[in-house]
Amino acid sequence: MRDRSGAVRGAADGRGERARGHAVPPRPAPADAVTDTTESVVTELNVALGTDYRLVRQLPGGFQSSAYELSDVGPRVVLKWCDDPGWAPRVHRAAELVRRARAAGYPTPAWLAVGTTAAGSPYQLQTYVEGRSLADASSIGPSLARELIRISETQRDLVPDQDSNWSVWSAGVVFDGWDGVWDRVLGYGGEATDLLERYGALCRPYRDHALPVDDLVHGDLNVGNVIVDNGRVAGIIDIEAAGGGSRAYDLVSLATSATRDGAPAGVDELFLEAALRAGGRTVVAICAAAAYATIAEFVRDRSTYSQELVLDGARRLLELLDA
Repeated sequence: MRDRSGAVRGAADGRGERARGHAVPPRPAPADAVTDTTESVVTELNVALGTDYRLVRQLPGGFQSSAYELSDVGPRVVLKWCDDPGWAPRVHRAAELVRRARAAGYPTPAWLAVGTTAAGSPYQLQTYVEGRSLADASSIGPSLARELIRISETQRDLVPDQDSNWSVWSAGVVFDGWDGVWDRVLGYGGEATDLLERYGALCRPYRDHALPVDDLVHGDLNVGNVIVDNGRVAGIIDIEAAGGGSRAYDLVSLATSATRDGAPAGVDELFLEAALRAGGRTVVAICAAAAYATIAEFVRDRSTYSQELVLDGARRLLELLDA
């Protein structure tokens, strides 16, 4: 059995700090702390880089940290920043993973600069990707789904270490109670709990199985993070949560996102079949269970509509797995 005792502690502040994966907003700074604004981050960035960027607009989307278009006399760029100083090590590590991913052909935007403000807020400046987000998955046909599946193959064997590892984190959440999220969702009652219990039963035979750890994992992949231009994938964004693990994690995430976000019938099956080929049933079950627990907690205080979409995705995946 693989030792899981702390392999994700470099994720941010500990077991529960961002290997949280799907969507956990940054913690607010203490009341007496100096806090950043987007304008102040742009000012510090300009001083650090000797540039003259100005804020153009906030880009749509982004549950965890917003993205902003900046411009100067050169090409358009995107600023992302977060007011959680504890997230800074993860952002700096992600910069190296972005470099590796792009070298392997993974279509994520280039990071032009990474830094930390005087108040401790991490930021990155990246190239602007032309196109539109697939927030509405109804336009994802089999051809686009297969393109995303081919892209996932570029993630193979890119992260030969266990820092910030999604496989380790997934097993820790499901079997060892990391972050307490599993027990919290069990306490919700209703279908949210019923589905988690079904995921628990699905995973129980795999407790002592070691999961693959060497692939690049985006960690927060959903159809809204895919930019499409002229019917082709132009970019995959919001990669700050990247780490090691099995690429099956991202394919499982795409499968549930396809269901939640309205992809045509059969697209979720294509993603799940690819996940099973990439990692096998053990990996898919454990990654899906951990991801569901996390997103179920994330939408707990959001709209009933959002909660129903998450339940739909989780229910559908269990159906496809005959579980």
